[in-house]
Amino acid sequence: MSNLAQPPKGTRDFLPEEMILRRKVMETIRECFVLYGFVEIDSPVFEYFELLSRKCGEEIEKEIYTFEDKAKRKLGLRFEFTSPLGRYYATNREKLTKPFKRYTIGKVYRYENPQTGRYREFYQADADIIGSYSMNVELELLDLAIFTLTKLEMGSYEIILNNRKLLDGIVNAAGIGEGKKDAALRVLDKTAKIGEGGVIKEFKENGINEENYRSFMEFIKFDKGLADMEKLSILSKRLNKSVKDELVKNQAIEGAKELLSILENADAVGLDFIKYDPLLVRGLGYYTGPIFEIKSKDLSIGSFAAGGRYDNLVELYGTRPEGACGISFGVERIIDIIMQRDEKALQFLHSPVKLYIVYLSENERLYAYKATKTLRLKGISVELSVSASPNISKEIKYADKKKIEYVAIIGEKEADEKKLTVKNIKTREEKLITLEKLIELLNNNYI
Repeated sequence: MSNLAQPPKGTRDFLPEEMILRRKVMETIRECFVLYGFVEIDSPVFEYFELLSRKCGEEIEKEIYTFEDKAKRKLGLRFEFTSPLGRYYATNREKLTKPFKRYTIGKVYRYENPQTGRYREFYQADADIIGSYSMNVELELLDLAIFTLTKLEMGSYEIILNNRKLLDGIVNAAGIGEGKKDAALRVLDKTAKIGEGGVIKEFKENGINEENYRSFMEFIKFDKGLADMEKLSILSKRLNKSVKDELVKNQAIEGAKELLSILENADAVGLDFIKYDPLLVRGLGYYTGPIFEIKSKDLSIGSFAAGGRYDNLVELYGTRPEGACGISFGVERIIDIIMQRDEKALQFLHSPVKLYIVYLSENERLYAYKATKTLRLKGISVELSVSASPNISKEIKYADKKKIEYVAIIGEKEADEKKLTVKNIKTREEKLITLEKLIELLNNNYI
């Protein structure tokens, strides 16, 4: 088969039944965002490359799809929604109610190696709050995450938490200079993938000694059985002794206090499976405070939601700094997890079309058209057969393949009595009922 007949590498086509599940997941996420008071915005799928690459780190720059338009301007496809949000907020801040709680669901693009749970074109669903430095923002976003994942029936997962201020202090205490800090954090972010040997190798390639790595790991070593809040208290004491730069020290201790605040309050409101992970880094360079990831406990698919605080980002786009934090749900990975947990997940989904109407001859066409229009005006999704000479058995098979639950048959008797014979495809039960009764039953999801 010609390559032109295949979607480009890292992209996919989706069958209608797959789209039912995808739409269900995205609509569930959207409903949860709205329940928490977030408002929807939209922005261009491409931006100026300079905007996308600003403070995102050189690793991400390699993954941005770039192109020149006809006026020779360098543009790039968005690789996430946070950088475009910074530009959007700077442009519209005077028109926005603060704190500004926004959500967006859409496609993003990354030029990376496709693998399980990782694609070049994929959907993300983001919720962000701009205009507050309070750790209540983090709590709200983590609570939103748990609420949403419960609605999606995501099963067993864990939320891990860290703080970039705290990491900066530990890097400093390990003897890694400011000029090597970003490189060290990028490599440490890969620890789970490449292991200790890989981290040491890449440290050396970036001009960082193995001793620095050992010092970092020793700094975050704790006795077994210690609670997270005890670990953070110990870290604060270690930082106070080891970090010579007063500014770095104070910010690192502040980072530990921020995590303590989140953990204490999370425990008080029942979010008791949020855990501190000293090796969580999050690769994007714009994070300034708490960071978090959500991972499946029983499937090796990587994180499927993540986020953090980025208080300095909007300043890059010409406005004063604002407290800001957000979370992003990886829609593709969530769907992959649902499918891995239940291979038959697609089989039990119903079509958004509630009813399929078949008329048996041209004599019943007018009544069928009028009935269909009435149902649609009542907000009921209906498909009308377009067959010139319908075969009832084939029509029912057609509806069944499309996962439509009910078929309404209109023959001479039904047209004369102004009724419809409605058949439940699964149970094979039939009812001869009026259009008014059919509307009532369908609106109540019972027929």
